[in-house]
Amino acid sequence: MCNSDLAIVDLETTGLMTSFDRIIEIAILRVQNGEITETYSTLVDPEFPISPYVEGLTGITNRGLREAPTFTSIRNDVFRLLGGAVFVAHNAQFDYGFVREEFRREGLSFSARCLCTMRLSRRLFPEHRKHSLDSIIKRFGLTCTDRHRALGDATVIWDFMKILSASFRETYLTEAFRKISKTPALPPLIEESVVRNLPEYPGVYVFYDQTGKPLYVGKGKNIKSKVYSHFSNESSFVKEAAIFRQTAEIRTVETAGELGALLLELRLIKELLPLCNRRTSESLAVVKKTVDEWGYSTVLIENQGIICVEELKDGINIFRSVKQAKKFLWQAAKEHRLCPRKLGLENEKRNCICCHSGICSDPYTVTESPSRYNLRFALAITGRSIRTWPFTGPILIEEKRGDGLGEAFLADQWCLLASFRFDEHGRRQTFRSDNTFDYNTYKILLHYIMRPKSTARPREITCAEMERLLEE
Repeated sequence: MCNSDLAIVDLETTGLMTSFDRIIEIAILRVQNGEITETYSTLVDPEFPISPYVEGLTGITNRGLREAPTFTSIRNDVFRLLGGAVFVAHNAQFDYGFVREEFRREGLSFSARCLCTMRLSRRLFPEHRKHSLDSIIKRFGLTCTDRHRALGDATVIWDFMKILSASFRETYLTEAFRKISKTPALPPLIEESVVRNLPEYPGVYVFYDQTGKPLYVGKGKNIKSKVYSHFSNESSFVKEAAIFRQTAEIRTVETAGELGALLLELRLIKELLPLCNRRTSESLAVVKKTVDEWGYSTVLIENQGIICVEELKDGINIFRSVKQAKKFLWQAAKEHRLCPRKLGLENEKRNCICCHSGICSDPYTVTESPSRYNLRFALAITGRSIRTWPFTGPILIEEKRGDGLGEAFLADQWCLLASFRFDEHGRRQTFRSDNTFDYNTYKILLHYIMRPKSTARPREITCAEMERLLEE
């Protein structure tokens, strides 16, 4: 393995997110035929201040970085040193992800075979629980003259590789390298047995950091496979290195099927507010149809945090933001020749620009009856209305698993009212909500109820049956 061309890399960065943070120090040891042929190390100006935490951890100061070259200045040197070599690092996906992202910002495409010495340590020394660089230094009695600095850490990696070359046959190391390149990399704080023993049923999983704070909530038809997919080489999730590096615990909740997993994931994201899930605003932009004093149809746009079931019967349109609502209205005005001023998209104190260019038919400058204008308005607005509830009353949707675990979901007017779990021990209520509308729940229920090949089996129940279920 050491006879291959290697580029041993270590980085110091402003943080853990490849999409935002930047490299502040890079060291590369170019190895050919088992010998270091070139040593490269430099600070890198990230072009914004680093935090006091990073200064304290690394000893790198903002003053020192102001005098350092930018990545643009060193990109050619780095590209040359990495070219044609195996990219070697401890937790290689972290370093590799940052280097690729820096090159991407420069308009350069970079790819290389990776060798992760942390994964190699897991493979060769399964009897040990810890495989961080500190653990390896302690295990083999290595010396690091400058810990948490790029060149010091890169030198430790090279010392570790020399120990491996002296301890194992080259063919054995090559085979180990081949095998770890085909298996997912696990976060350094997670035992392999934890992931290996995850359930292979539908459900939800939550990644937590060492302090117990939730990092990410996800769902899958097979929890174990989905968790492994996050840590695969192809996963874009791993590129968000904050999650990969910080995950210290994985908790799971099994469900009877995919619908239960979707609904539970949505609920847990709202309850736990995990760091790395996309935030969605609690308020929605509601577009309500109304009529002005001259009889022409128009709209009112309101931000609403809570939407009652009764309001859905008015055929309102719901958007995730006012910006999204206005974008839809502009498109509707253009396609159906509606007046942007009447839709509240232009200032009513001045003439409508669109009518002068022939885009719309402004009812105040063009003789057009309210009935003709309102017909076009109705056609334009209907497309984004909340679908009419396709049942006469509440429904119960059931999902069952082969081993007997089942779940039931009580819904009415696109609102999830309650959920129940039943197994050999009987049935128990697991969730109860108020009678309010949630847009994400609406999208999930609409997909499952309306799609032709849905596995969900909705059953209409009476209001009396619903009351009995809610009382239990």
